Amino acid sequence: MNPTPQSSKPARNAWVENIGPAVVVTLISVPLSMGVAIASGVPAARGLVTGIVGGLVIGALTSCRLQISGPSAGQAVMVLELVNQFGIRALGVVVPLMGLLQTLAGVFKLGKVFRAVSPAVINGMLAGIGLLLFAAQFHVMVDDDPKGSGLDNLLGIPGAIRRGLTPALDDSVHLYAAEIGVLTLAVLAAMTFVKSPKLKLVPPPLVAVVVGTVATLAFGFAIQRVEMPASALEAIAPPNLSDLAMLTNPALLFSALALTFVASAETLLCSSAVDGMHDGPRTNYDRELLAQGLGNVVCGALGALPTTGVITRSGANVQAGATGRQSAILVGVGLLVFMVALPSLLEAIPTSCLAAVLVFVGYRLVRQRPYRELLRYGWSELLVYFVTVALILSFSLLTGILVGIGLAMIKLLISRGKGFHEFEVKVEHDHEHEQVHVHLLGAASFIHLARLSGVLEALSPKYEVHLHIEKLEYIDHACLDVISKWERQRIRAHNPVRVEWDFLHHTYYTQNLLLPTPREHAEEPEHPHHLLDFLYPEVIYIDEGYADARDAIDTIGRHLVRHYGWEVDGDALIDSVHAREARASTCVGDGLMIPHGVLHTRHALHGALAISKRGWHFDTPDGKPVRCILFLATPQDSAAHHLAVLAAFARLFEKKPELRDQLLDADTPQEVVALLNSEDAAEINYAFERLNASKSQALPHVASQAGD
Repeated sequence: MNPTPQSSKPARNAWVENIGPAVVVTLISVPLSMGVAIASGVPAARGLVTGIVGGLVIGALTSCRLQISGPSAGQAVMVLELVNQFGIRALGVVVPLMGLLQTLAGVFKLGKVFRAVSPAVINGMLAGIGLLLFAAQFHVMVDDDPKGSGLDNLLGIPGAIRRGLTPALDDSVHLYAAEIGVLTLAVLAAMTFVKSPKLKLVPPPLVAVVVGTVATLAFGFAIQRVEMPASALEAIAPPNLSDLAMLTNPALLFSALALTFVASAETLLCSSAVDGMHDGPRTNYDRELLAQGLGNVVCGALGALPTTGVITRSGANVQAGATGRQSAILVGVGLLVFMVALPSLLEAIPTSCLAAVLVFVGYRLVRQRPYRELLRYGWSELLVYFVTVALILSFSLLTGILVGIGLAMIKLLISRGKGFHEFEVKVEHDHEHEQVHVHLLGAASFIHLARLSGVLEALSPKYEVHLHIEKLEYIDHACLDVISKWERQRIRAHNPVRVEWDFLHHTYYTQNLLLPTPREHAEEPEHPHHLLDFLYPEVIYIDEGYADARDAIDTIGRHLVRHYGWEVDGDALIDSVHAREARASTCVGDGLMIPHGVLHTRHALHGALAISKRGWHFDTPDGKPVRCILFLATPQDSAAHHLAVLAAFARLFEKKPELRDQLLDADTPQEVVALLNSEDAAEINYAFERLNASKSQALPHVASQAGD
């Protein structure tokens, strides 16, 4: 997790500490900006102009401080259609218009409206963009022209492969370009296997383009290369008065609306993703739209491509250690230096290299879709997804998106009927106990995402939040996704939260009429008791000091005795734990210790949890400090619960490193409880009643092992 941007540091230090991340992102942005421009049917230099504006203008105004803005591969297909239909001069009219629309959307606080889209449609849009990009740039990668529609490009790929493999004697340029393209793809693929954190900071597109360019020069291949203007000023093409006549064309206005929707949705998706990568201030979506709109007005005035928030460059910015908006501004400066001072260097780059980079980007856009997650929420989600992709590929990006939204709406109407629009969120503050109770009522669907996300994101980070869904009659995948991401963000920021996921999943499956209800979700959970419910704040201890393992057992045991009033059973319990420890250490490795003993005359498992950030240096088999002590007091008739808890913590430390690290770094007992009750912990902190009902017959003789 990236640290919170520190606004209190001197300005000079903030600029200095962001130079490194800016260099990394600049080196990624140069080939991507030029590649997107060429894919959009405009000179490569105009992509650099867009990147410069994204850094200098949007970087200074953005609400998402670690986000990088620039030309997006996702819009390349739409811009190419615009240029082919109306000419390159149309950019000077359409881009300022979309910028004006975004600015107005920001002023009138419509930012969250662009997020009110079903996840199936969003994923379909991204996959469709990936396919269009892959298919079109595959032809460019062999120094050929795209064939027209997305479907034509896709069906024409075998022909492109054939031209690249079997050149005519007087037309070998396709073979040479294909060889450079394949080499570029091979480098990009190889870079995905790099494990070293330091080497991961090296931008894969830069390495691939450098290797491809050097190979082209070494073998003297006469293939197409990037063309740069003699002067940077020649890359600027502001609109003139005669261009404004295009505004009377309804088709052009429709294109502007489509670009506005896609650019805004893509930017806000990027902002949301970047927010999940750091602990700093959250994005104000209205202000972000305003910044993007002003940036696009400037881009249009210069005749450049539209700009959006771009996740690849933004993610690299965070991973490289950026702490503020200074990094984005310095990226704009870096692109300006490349364009003004190093045009001859850029002219050596083969266009097949840049096309191969975009082919790889398109492939990853398709491959990284959450197919299993969509299927887990029912076949109707996959249907919306595939229909959206198919229509984007066959007709246009906007057609696919609009039909996808329509199908999602039909799905909602079938499941909810006339009550589809009824939804309410009530917030109650309990200042005495520092808690906030959020009650969801009615039907929570994607059309209410703006209201739901707005309320959740506005909740105080200081109070523990309880999400109540007793009166929730319907919830869809979109709202489940928002709640899950919100919960993770609160946990990462060490803000306590409690969500009853068993009840949410029961509501989702039983009220969605288009998919069968799994057996485990068919009946409403009677009691939301889970495996680790015996661990609550009063029996969780953070950074207590223990001299050795024996002292830890004595201290934690006495805590339990005092808390539960076990005057009779206390000494016997602690003695049984020491006896068990004498037979064999309960330090199981990787910083986990699970001392346990027999609790007589009781009928429920009890326990305590101690956590240390630095660790206790006990005598452990693996020589590692102990950072987590799970103390269990187990009655003879609770052996199944005892064994299940042992297995759960073993899975936690072996299979869930991110959750384990968050648990060990928690600052308060309340944060520990929130982590153990999060959706990420569902596999280890499940409803224990189900295990007792379904698996107790498989554990007939476990009672005698409780003291082991």
